[in-house]
Amino acid sequence: MAGCGDDEVVPSSAEAGYSYFPLKQSSWIIYDVDSIVHLDSDDAFGQDTSVEYYDFQIREVIDSAFLDGEQDTAWRVSRYKRTNDTLPWEFQNVWVAKRTSMNAQRVENNIRFVKLSFPPDLRVLWNGNAYNYFPEEEYYYDNIHVPLQLQGISFDSTLTVVQNDFQSNVNRIVKKEKYAAGVGLIQKDVDSLRLSINFGGLLILNGLEYSQKINSFGQ
Repeated sequence: MAGCGDDEVVPSSAEAGYSYFPLKQSSWIIYDVDSIVHLDSDDAFGQDTSVEYYDFQIREVIDSAFLDGEQDTAWRVSRYKRTNDTLPWEFQNVWVAKRTSMNAQRVENNIRFVKLSFPPDLRVLWNGNAYNYFPEEEYYYDNIHVPLQLQGISFDSTLTVVQNDFQSNVNRIVKKEKYAAGVGLIQKDVDSLRLSINFGGLLILNGLEYSQKINSFGQ
């Protein structure tokens, strides 16, 4: 029988899921960010009264490509910030993003994370901290290839990565990210809170609640 063999079948770009982490020069995304900081200095009754709220926008632009230390093509991601949409953007820093056949990586504040595993599969676990000094953290997909409407924008296909989902009587640590095909990261949520049982309920002692959602995107 002609044509039989052990040749590897290479998945298409769509099947591999690369479109969830697009890297195209000059493309940009603006995010609305809400950050709630719970401070230690609460009132005499231990109520969570010392809280600071921050609202701002982040703009990320895929800037230019270069060869990294592993001789892979990586991209500089220039990041800007403003406290409201009437003010000019202020440059913040440069992060780095790259995509290999196996995964998608971001270097954020000089710390490398493995954001996605290719191809997306609900059965797959991977160590998001494989390239940094943090303890091992198992990431996994909560859903894949799901339509979603967020902030008034419709996305044909999205996936959710759960980076951490832990809660006890003393801590709540939740980290999740959503990605849309052809766009990239569209939502990021982080809760890192220290808790206490108070009159039968859970009281926040200190920590951070952070929400980042896409506002607009383009090129």
